[in-house]
Amino acid sequence: MTWLQTASGKAFRPLRPDPATIVIEDIAHALAFLCRFNGHCRSFYSVAEHSVRVSNLLAPEDAAWGLMHDAAEAYVSDLPRPVKKELPAFERLEDGLLQVIAQRFSLSWPMP
Repeated sequence: MTWLQTASGKAFRPLRPDPATIVIEDIAHALAFLCRFNGHCRSFYSVAEHSVRVSNLLAPEDAAWGLMHDAAEAYVSDLPRPVKKELPAFERLEDGLLQVIAQRFSLSWPMP
């Protein structure tokens, strides 16, 4: 089984995610280092900053989902939307991972 080492040192298996290996610090760290739009920005705009901005726009009951809506990208990165739409297996992988993340942090599923 393949795995990746997270910033906190955990062995994470993206294809068989274990909720016990998902920690918020790893998600925050990774998303702070990932650039939105596959890097096609005039200046660095992290997925973490985007998530905070989304969270601030939402009603309080949905704010946690605003922070976590791209959390799967911490483990599988992201693909530009035109590419992702051509790869339904990747979309299923990302959605499945996001569902495990929702379970880990007691978020409602599906995402509002």
